[in-house]
Amino acid sequence: MIRKENWNSGKSLQIFQLLRFGMLVLIGVLLTHSKLSVADIGQYESFLFWAGLASFFWLNGLIQGALPIAGAEEKTSGGKQKSPFLFTVFFVLLVFSTFIALVFTILYQVGLLSFLSGHAWYWFLLYVVFGIPANLIVYVYLLNDRPIGMLLYGFGIFGLQLMLILFALVSGEGVSTILKILALVALLQFLWLVRMVLRYSSIIFSVELARKLLVRSWPLILAALLSGSAQYIDGWLVTIRFDPAAFAIFRFGARELPVVVLIANAFSNAMLPKFGKPAGLASNLEEIRERSAKMMDWMFPLTALLMVLSPRIFPFIFNQAFAESASIFNIYLLLIIPRLIFPQTILNGIGRTKLISQASFYEIIINVGLSVLLSFPFGLEGIAMATVIAYLFEKCYLAYQLFRLDGISVAAYIDWKRHLLFSAGILTLFVLIETVIN
Repeated sequence: MIRKENWNSGKSLQIFQLLRFGMLVLIGVLLTHSKLSVADIGQYESFLFWAGLASFFWLNGLIQGALPIAGAEEKTSGGKQKSPFLFTVFFVLLVFSTFIALVFTILYQVGLLSFLSGHAWYWFLLYVVFGIPANLIVYVYLLNDRPIGMLLYGFGIFGLQLMLILFALVSGEGVSTILKILALVALLQFLWLVRMVLRYSSIIFSVELARKLLVRSWPLILAALLSGSAQYIDGWLVTIRFDPAAFAIFRFGARELPVVVLIANAFSNAMLPKFGKPAGLASNLEEIRERSAKMMDWMFPLTALLMVLSPRIFPFIFNQAFAESASIFNIYLLLIIPRLIFPQTILNGIGRTKLISQASFYEIIINVGLSVLLSFPFGLEGIAMATVIAYLFEKCYLAYQLFRLDGISVAAYIDWKRHLLFSAGILTLFVLIETVIN
């Protein structure tokens, strides 16, 4: 079923995620420069927001749980026969997405979801049922070592979506046409996924594999849910402690550097199948150490550059009222320090997923507690600081548990001297910018 994977597939996954992000940003820019009203653009954003909010945690958890099992399935079958695992994962994702669509339908019928109306509602359901499972496509390419195919698929599907939306805007079409395009492209992706499942998997639903997938994935689903809710909790705390103007300032600044998040997450996911293969744990740890060191070499300097420029960029792009957003943004840039440490990847790879959900729970508790405490002396910046501290604690906790239970030290999978040097540099720069330059 799966041919030998190499690093090129992991690199292609990183590029694919950047392509997806770039397409979303470009479409957003096109919409703001079109004849669509702010309300129309809000309907488009709500379409994507609700679909993402209802699926991000279980989709990420199931895929991250599936990747190490897929590597083990290759080891078991020896690549000589098709495994039912891919079809089983596909079926589970389809069941989850259908259930979410049913929940949305109930909420819509009782009047709790009013952001869509008429035919747009049916396009939304189609997008949820078929578009969410279609996220599996890129990982089928990853597992079958087809990096070029992955990139061709990315350029093709994202280019098609962008071209269709651009054509609709030029033709003067309304937001309903844009939503229809999103749904139809999702259906096309789903059909492509069905083709790949037929090619690489036996069409047999394995109850045992499904059970193994769910047992391994539920702590990851919980962890994704807890981690993903942090930004909403921060926003809620801001609305309680401050006025609406402060909320806008916080939201404009409360974001990480997207390229760091996307590439780090893609790298982590690309590593997971390797833990089920016979190469050995030591080899995987060394690869994580080498690749993370290379990411540090350019991600930290890029972060430092943005940290220096942000106090001038924010007032220029928005207006002087959002100058304070730059300080919040700079605090969030510090998340690069824990982001480039990968104990969660190793713990997932060796099957200790419950520790990951425990750490996420502790992170939420610390985040909420420190946000309240630090908001009094430091204001909005205190809430941002709490997020960084909580996420750093989570990584330290996972690293400690990995060492305590399996004897794997941080030095085995991170160039700690390089990381410490870069971290000290970015922290020093942050203090200088906030206390001296500004």
